[in-house]
Amino acid sequence: MKLFTLYDNKAKGKFRAGWGFSCLIKWKCTILFDTGADVEILSHNARLFGIDKDEIKYCFISHLHGDHTGGLGWLKEVKVFRPGEYDGSIKGVTTLVFKHPLEQALMFEDERIMIVGCSHPGIVRMAERAYERYGKLKLIIGGMHLLDLSEVEVIQIANRLKELTELIAPCHCTGDKAIETFNSVFKERFVENYAGNKIEI
Repeated sequence: MKLFTLYDNKAKGKFRAGWGFSCLIKWKCTILFDTGADVEILSHNARLFGIDKDEIKYCFISHLHGDHTGGLGWLKEVKVFRPGEYDGSIKGVTTLVFKHPLEQALMFEDERIMIVGCSHPGIVRMAERAYERYGKLKLIIGGMHLLDLSEVEVIQIANRLKELTELIAPCHCTGDKAIETFNSVFKERFVENYAGNKIEI
């Protein structure tokens, strides 16, 4: 499995940054999770990765905010699953749907990988539900919405997540200071993430 971060607040090299998140997963089929905020940035970054959008069969949207749906116009003839719409048609893939506020995480069951958009329902709450169903996760990647929390609160969250997942790749709305805290807590189990990053599992 290969995970390509196509859209994030940070970018490396010739990749372009923008507020939002998108991750493409090359697996048994090619899946896009979220689309960032801007078609042009999404298209540019996909082109640098050599990704052909015609290969994308499915798109999952974490929640209906513009920084996660703005690139939908880039896709064509793709089945899009908004929160609560997934029909279970992809073997080995499920969604964890939270209603307050409405958001879904994408879960690859056998690989034990969870992809999140902004984690508005709470990243610990989301990870705990995944842990209850699948055991310790291999990786959590995506935005974790910790911008307004104190360092003490983030340390507590990071330590709890360390019990629930082997690797963590926070980005987007996690916040720079929170990302630094995750790095110090997870150490060698921390994965730096940004537009232009590829993770192989």
